[in-house]
Amino acid sequence: MPVSNTYRSCQVSACAHSNCCSTIVWVEMLLIHGVYHFRSQRLAFRNDYCLFCAEPRRAVQIRTFDVWHLFWIPLLPLGFWKRWFCTVCNRQPHVATRTRRTFKWAGLVVLLVFSIMFWVAPVMPDFRFGSWLFRIGGPMGTIILLLHLIYTPKETSLKERLGTVHAATDTVCPFCGTQLIVGPLCSCPACGVVRQ
Repeated sequence: MPVSNTYRSCQVSACAHSNCCSTIVWVEMLLIHGVYHFRSQRLAFRNDYCLFCAEPRRAVQIRTFDVWHLFWIPLLPLGFWKRWFCTVCNRQPHVATRTRRTFKWAGLVVLLVFSIMFWVAPVMPDFRFGSWLFRIGGPMGTIILLLHLIYTPKETSLKERLGTVHAATDTVCPFCGTQLIVGPLCSCPACGVVRQ
């Protein structure tokens, strides 16, 4: 999926008169970039725990050749990459879907510091409404985030969730229906997928 970023460049134009102020004109340029995934191939399958689905699911390992593009023109080959995907939601199963608890604690510290700064700083006459808004909103946000951190239960780790998932014991390939060759690595003779 292409990602767009906006970059700003500054152009300064000055008048011919010496006592005229220079003006700054902002020019914005939109850069559309992303990664193309070519030659996708299934390599393996396993039972896994998907954090997005919040349930044990079947995951498939896909290998692709990735190329970075700028304005939809492929420019930089990134090589072959392997990724696991959930077969139900088509997302990577181990990517976090919620904000981590340590980031919430860091946010609490930042809110607390800003709340103290706005109460220590004098109220500016030209920014009176904003000053009081931050003086009241900062501590309220700090208290709400602290209550959220205290009363929400700690989530189980991915390692504990993976402990509840049973290993795949399929004897038939789930993709082509061919009998798997049993050995140190069970593999499909037709499509080459390996059971892990």
